Amino acid sequence: MGTQTDYVELVVSPGEFFRIGETERIRSSVGLKLSDHSYLPKADDPRSDWVASVAVPAFRTLAQMGVLAPKFCTIGTGAGLDALAAVEILRAHTVGFTDLHEDVLDYARQNIQNNLLSQDVELIGGAGDILAPLAGRMAQVDVVYENLPNIPMGGAGDLADGQTSSTFIAERNEEIPGFAEKNLVTLHYLALQQAHPILRVGGRVLSSIGARVPLSEILALSSAAGYNGSILTYTWKIQSEPHDVVGGYAQWEKDGLGPFHFYPVSVLREAFEGLTVAAAGAQALQMEKELAPHEISAVDALALVEKGEQVGHTVAILDSVKIPESSL
Repeated sequence: MGTQTDYVELVVSPGEFFRIGETERIRSSVGLKLSDHSYLPKADDPRSDWVASVAVPAFRTLAQMGVLAPKFCTIGTGAGLDALAAVEILRAHTVGFTDLHEDVLDYARQNIQNNLLSQDVELIGGAGDILAPLAGRMAQVDVVYENLPNIPMGGAGDLADGQTSSTFIAERNEEIPGFAEKNLVTLHYLALQQAHPILRVGGRVLSSIGARVPLSEILALSSAAGYNGSILTYTWKIQSEPHDVVGGYAQWEKDGLGPFHFYPVSVLREAFEGLTVAAAGAQALQMEKELAPHEISAVDALALVEKGEQVGHTVAILDSVKIPESSL
């Protein structure tokens, strides 16, 4: 076990936060401990929280399709809420979980264990890069979920500093397709590559991607990594940590990457009004076309943020299904 740093405590009501009503396998009041490396759940603003507004609706969509995940894995688990959601919604009984920091992993393990109603869940955790900590430790996995950061770190930044690793990524040495580098989706591509050996045929990777680039470029990740891909769910969220995140995209946009797309919150709210995330996923490409006149570049979005205005972005769950080797 790693050396734990000072932590903060947070209480979340999953019935309200996940919008799932009464819980059956996890506690109705979830207590969390988080280190200073942990990305803090937005308990008071679920629309800005990735687990509440993106992961949980995607898990519910799978469950409604009849897809469960007895073997589930989450990459970059943070507080462990995504793992708890998978236990509750996808009926996971074996949960693999990774995070870059040992202290985050230690607290995530405690958070998962302490908030289960029964100890019938096997936990397999490892600290390190993407899925590397679970290599050789898990096989025939049903669902891998990831919500990895996108923005390359410039200058003298340090991934070990606070919550930096929740947003930024270090320079990579692997060979990355040019389109993935240009669109800042490098880690999503690497996660698909690393997940392939541990997935069963028909198993899937759910990649939670802030769709600040065209959906066609996001869909290209699946085929580039040897999967059948589709958009499972499509939604939107208010940009959290806007100065850092939008500022990061704006800088890379100035350096020739992107362009990256943001939108006024009012436009997104109206466009998605009355649609389930699954219904929006089924018509995501058409919705993207209809939103196009309202796109704001990262540079322009940063100017709005600096004036105190909110901006948002769309979010896609890329559903990449592993196909038999003979189909490749």
